[in-house]
Amino acid sequence: MNIKEISQKTKTSIFHEISVLFLFIITGIVGRTVLVEMQIQPFPNFEIIMVLTFLAVLFIRPTLAFMVPLFAMIGSDLLLGNAIFAGSQMNKIIFFTYTGFLLITMISMLIRKQSHNRLKYLTLPSMGAIIGTGVVFVLIYDLWTNIGWWYLMYPHSIEYLMSVLIAGVPFMVYHVLSALFTFTLIAIPIGYLILNKTSLPQPLETRIWHRLPLITITILLVIISVIG
Repeated sequence: MNIKEISQKTKTSIFHEISVLFLFIITGIVGRTVLVEMQIQPFPNFEIIMVLTFLAVLFIRPTLAFMVPLFAMIGSDLLLGNAIFAGSQMNKIIFFTYTGFLLITMISMLIRKQSHNRLKYLTLPSMGAIIGTGVVFVLIYDLWTNIGWWYLMYPHSIEYLMSVLIAGVPFMVYHVLSALFTFTLIAIPIGYLILNKTSLPQPLETRIWHRLPLITITILLVIISVIG
């Protein structure tokens, strides 16, 4: 393969990834807004941003993939009338929700190769692993956001932290159900079809500099979450 062919392949890959990026962001914005605004969620805490984040890391390089949950959340929050980057302690929880999804993006990036192989060569154990990944993501995300509620709204003691975590269990259960539903019916079939039934180019192997925007923005939002 000569330099011209390599250059053309790279341009095609980048165009494909940007197209997927916008598709995922729009799907996240519309999906979350419709589910919440029109109150058609099958149960509380049902959401699709988590599964879109997981898929984005598989098919878009980290330089772009982190934009899916970030802009999907910002766009849907604007449409839903939620306060962004301003206001009371209650509104500051938004930093924890955003960084929660960015943390999930980072974890997805670390297990990208394993997830790719599990979706490409589907077996019952690999499907179980993908669904289990969604459940673990929810537990990590909910733990982080519950810590945010405790940090912003309650005295900083172990007793209050435990109270907040216990109070959040019912919401966590519904969120786990959401992961079971979306990773089974969205992540597995879409991931399998894209990897096996299409000729779409896959993103280039990631380098450390591909990850810098995600790492930088995540660290920045974590700092803002803590210092307000």
